[in-house]
Amino acid sequence: MKIKYFLLFLIPFFVIFLNLKLLIFDYDFYNYNNKDVNENLLSYLNNKEELKFNYTTKELIHLEDVKSLVNTLNFIVYALGLLIILFLVFNKNDISDVLIISGIIIIVVIAVLFLIDFDFLFTKFHKISFTNNYWLLDENTLLIKTYPIEFFTEFFKRLVLNITITSLIVIGFGILKNVHKQYKSRAG
Repeated sequence: MKIKYFLLFLIPFFVIFLNLKLLIFDYDFYNYNNKDVNENLLSYLNNKEELKFNYTTKELIHLEDVKSLVNTLNFIVYALGLLIILFLVFNKNDISDVLIISGIIIIVVIAVLFLIDFDFLFTKFHKISFTNNYWLLDENTLLIKTYPIEFFTEFFKRLVLNITITSLIVIGFGILKNVHKQYKSRAG
């Protein structure tokens, strides 16, 4: 029974972080006015190459912090995925209710976040995630020109959409497992 409660905690975090990771590295999402800058930055964040463009010192420090954050995100996604798989393999109990409740929890959390002012969320995220103010960049820097606030607003909207779709899939899978379990009990 306790595994179910643990999964109720793990699945929402996994769905949110997985969708964040997938969207960060979704090359099709990015504006290709600066295609070379985008591709180089994504390769840098993915530990595949060094930065090639003329960034300011402040930008370089911030990008190193972002890369560290992305590496942590990658670790968390893989660790949560592995834990969930292990729990599912060794758990013989039905988890259809866990899937349904997890999906609902995610949708409620995302709905609440979506109702909060984006600028407030953006600022809070940066203050919590970074130990310095290097994320406060001048408007004429390459990073701000390439990724203006409108980029992050669209990123957030897409992330909310992707998480909601994934949550509906999780809920649907839970419902199907529940229907299958009921059908099996009636047939047996």
